[in-house]
Amino acid sequence: MEVEAELLGRSLEAVGLYWEEAWAAGRHLHPREGAAMLVGALGVEEAAAELVAQAFLEAGRGVALELAPGIRPTLAALTERGVGLGIVCDVGFTSGALLRDLLDREGLLAHFDGWAFSDEVGHYKPSPQIFEAALTALGAVPSEAMHVGDLRRTDVAGAAALGMRTVRYRGMHDDAAPGVEADVVLGSHAELLDALDAADRD
Repeated sequence: MEVEAELLGRSLEAVGLYWEEAWAAGRHLHPREGAAMLVGALGVEEAAAELVAQAFLEAGRGVALELAPGIRPTLAALTERGVGLGIVCDVGFTSGALLRDLLDREGLLAHFDGWAFSDEVGHYKPSPQIFEAALTALGAVPSEAMHVGDLRRTDVAGAAALGMRTVRYRGMHDDAAPGVEADVVLGSHAELLDALDAADRD
């Protein structure tokens, strides 16, 4: 099977742009739908189509995760305190299952007690369903939960609407978009421990 590099590049770009538009509109797009779009754009069929789809869906497996500075000791400290930890994640075309494999490879998955990935829940943040799925997995209710994320529109607004405490992490991306601001804004995950202590005192 041979595909022109220019056609492949254009097709991948088109699929990526379609996902960005869907995510911005809150219209869920499963990774398999992205794979099907790519197959259609390339005009391949049967066995070649399966190979293209599989390669597309597995492309993230070899990627090295860029971890937030200080995340390992922070997760270890939270685990030691007995804090229940969950993941609420909007995936692109890398599935939740694959992302869990990557986290496990880094030795981080064991810190988490539950999770909600958009491809498995069928909703992106700020939809309440994805936050509710994570809360259910943790056996928690919104009033006793704190959500940490970096985007105002999805992380902060979605969690706040459910009545969760909110933290905006700006250490890797300082979101300047308009919208509701978090209860606490942190530049380092290490500061999260103090934020939890302050919340407990309230």
